[in-house]
Amino acid sequence: MTLLNRLLLIVFGAGMIPLAPAGFFLLYLQSRARQDISSLQQNVAQMGSLMMEREAQDLSRRFERMWDPDSSYVSQAALEKALKKNPEFLFLAFTKADGREVLSGGAAELRRYFGYVDLSRDPLFLKAAREGRTALGSFEMIYDMPVCRLVYPVGGGYYAFAAVNLRDLFVKLRSQRLGATGGLLLADAQGNALPLSGAFERFNPEEVRDILRRGAVFGIEGRSGAYIGAASPVRGFDLFVVALENRAEAFAGVNRISWLMAFFVLGVLTVFYFSALLFTRRLGGPVAALMAGASRVSAGQFKVPVSEATEFTELSALLRAFNSMMREVDRYHGIQVEKVFEEKQKLELLVSLIHDAIILSDLRGELLYANASARALLGAGGLVWAENEAVRRRVAGLVYLKAKSKSGVVELDLDGVKKYYRVSVQTLSAKTQKPAVFMVLRDITLERKIQKMKEDFFHSVAHDLRAPLLTMQGYIKLLEREFAPEAKQAGYVRSVKDSSDRLFKLLENILDISRMEAGQLKAELAPVNAAEFLASSTEGFRAIFEEKGVALAVETAGAEKLEILADAPLLRRVLENLVSNAWKFTPKGGRVTASVRNGGGAVVFSVADTGPGVSPGQLEAVFEKYKQLKQGGEEAGFGLGLAISRKIVELHGGKIWAEAGPGGIFRVEIKRAVKD
Repeated sequence: MTLLNRLLLIVFGAGMIPLAPAGFFLLYLQSRARQDISSLQQNVAQMGSLMMEREAQDLSRRFERMWDPDSSYVSQAALEKALKKNPEFLFLAFTKADGREVLSGGAAELRRYFGYVDLSRDPLFLKAAREGRTALGSFEMIYDMPVCRLVYPVGGGYYAFAAVNLRDLFVKLRSQRLGATGGLLLADAQGNALPLSGAFERFNPEEVRDILRRGAVFGIEGRSGAYIGAASPVRGFDLFVVALENRAEAFAGVNRISWLMAFFVLGVLTVFYFSALLFTRRLGGPVAALMAGASRVSAGQFKVPVSEATEFTELSALLRAFNSMMREVDRYHGIQVEKVFEEKQKLELLVSLIHDAIILSDLRGELLYANASARALLGAGGLVWAENEAVRRRVAGLVYLKAKSKSGVVELDLDGVKKYYRVSVQTLSAKTQKPAVFMVLRDITLERKIQKMKEDFFHSVAHDLRAPLLTMQGYIKLLEREFAPEAKQAGYVRSVKDSSDRLFKLLENILDISRMEAGQLKAELAPVNAAEFLASSTEGFRAIFEEKGVALAVETAGAEKLEILADAPLLRRVLENLVSNAWKFTPKGGRVTASVRNGGGAVVFSVADTGPGVSPGQLEAVFEKYKQLKQGGEEAGFGLGLAISRKIVELHGGKIWAEAGPGGIFRVEIKRAVKD
């Protein structure tokens, strides 16, 4: 966004501040108007409900007083007398308790319309029979007359059924209109409805029931438009009076006021806009000149000054100060450029003497910089890097190999010679430049060869020492029998035996890890109960824990039914290594906790102790071969136990790791035999 537009928005926004209260007031008026319309509809519906309630109660009282106590209720004479006294009863019939007609009378047209009366399944009849009082409902227009049906229990197992003309009630309620088209609707619980007033559309029973379910105040979508309204029940009867009005008509006045206010606001905004535009254009000229000068400075052009002519005194002073600053920057820039060139030459000389390959590229692999070692590695030579696709692919390939390597070491075939490099990759993101990838490759081929020679030597020595060591252990067992357990010589023999056992274990570990790396050791997986396996793997350590004064806790709660896929002898070796290490590094009075829990699709074994733990910098190094933990200034172990444990866990497709924290924490994750 340009400065001119920003100034325009600021001035324009300042002019809009007085309009904010007007907008809030308009919203308040709209809200109040809508509430008043809803209140009016509720009042009209309640007034119609009261009128209908009085009419329904009057009809009920008429039935109660229609016949003398001594007269026969069910007779043709009583029926004709009732019709004569109540001309609004267009049709009257008596039925038995099963709802079937006994006799009937009334206008001939109505008798033809109703025919033989059978109320056995009529909801009104069923309600009157169930409640023992008058039931009123089923509104309809018969021969242009508003008619409702009424069922009254007259006693003796008989019921009176009447079709009542509601014309007088309709005349009273017809004046209750809402706008040009809104009015009242009389309905029963079954959805039968008659419009009392208004010109809204006709609703079928299902639509009427949906209206009644919406509550006291509602809004609906009709076939010819949207409606708002209110419903009020008639007390004592399953009847409802509904006030309905077209939404657009109801809110027409509110909308007109809103449009008038909107046009007023638009007019005010237009005046403010053009006033702000005129002001900002006069102010924007000097500012634009200042911005153009700043752009030239950023591009290294310091010779062209900005124009100082402006109508604003403050801006003129600012422009003069800017021109003065630009002259000083031009002088300082010349000095700094010379220093930068000198430092660049020194840096390039230093980097060129480094034996490690240093590569700088963009995110696509396009080479930005490479020292002599890197150019030899990439085979770039004197090629133009930016136009060489082969070099770009080699750089991208190095990044890919580094991402795949867990140890950070990659193997490259250079002219038929295999070489190993330890790769370090970092992403450089500067605010003034595009992101770049910085790589350092250190040649560790010689280190690898020495390591391989050392491992071959250890393997050869271990293999050759097994036979004489076994012979020594045999003679040691014979010597044990020669001395009594309490004899001084027996202690010497036990010390020799312990040393030979440790040496034999070292040789076995060297041979085992060699077999694992050669792929000669395979895990035979079978379902194993995790809780029982942990308990049995730790049981043999209780004696030495008690002797040292260290508590050993085994927690298997919640894991009694968990099963894992494991080679039990191999995995037992892992847990025994972890528990043995915990015992070794936990001081007297400490505690070691071995636990197992559900890890989703896997089972997680944990061994935690209250010893010194593993430092954050050694969490991965402890799993390297011949890497020994240092506790109290002394090294412990041969550095092969955790390396073998990791190999065994990887044979199971799991993982093992250490965690930093108070005490030592090692965890092993093995796949479950059956997942939830």
